Amino acid sequence: MQFDIRNLPFAGTVTRWHSVNCHRYPSVAEHSCLVALYAREIASRVYPDLSADDQVLLYELALMHDLSEVVTGDMPSPIKRQLKQVFPPGESPIDQLEASICPDAAAREHQAKTTRPHIYICMKLADILDAMVVIKQEGKGPVAQQIEKERTGAFEALLDSARKSCPKGDWSRAHEVREAVMSLTHVQIDEI
Repeated sequence: MQFDIRNLPFAGTVTRWHSVNCHRYPSVAEHSCLVALYAREIASRVYPDLSADDQVLLYELALMHDLSEVVTGDMPSPIKRQLKQVFPPGESPIDQLEASICPDAAAREHQAKTTRPHIYICMKLADILDAMVVIKQEGKGPVAQQIEKERTGAFEALLDSARKSCPKGDWSRAHEVREAVMSLTHVQIDEI
């Protein structure tokens, strides 16, 4: 089964975080839009002179990076990470399945990783940031705190890697976006 334009409306009905106890479960569409907005903000600060082509690639990556989940559902990240440790890069069964469902998204991701890694890193930081926001605002219980800590560590590790692999960017400015977004508090209606 491959993703095509007919599947797009279902991105709003496929929920994420179903394996974690949450107050509310965001959709794939909501996540993709937020990742695009966070990526735009991160990239504009880290690389203020980003070309129009880079901006388009950034938005496409962010909006398409999880579209295969319309077909597969949201696979928990710990499982994805474990499979990536066991298999060589790109050979994880999850990576192969997602690439077969959404070849356009996989091609853009490969292009960004190989020719414009700074764009891929900005998108990935935004992806991690959205996870941090969701788990802080919507997560319940001690598992939510563990996930927030782990995602914060992943954000910092990716920033360290970015400083080494793409030294032209002012990567410290990504913290500005994280701090601004994470400073917001969300009050549930039932808590009022």
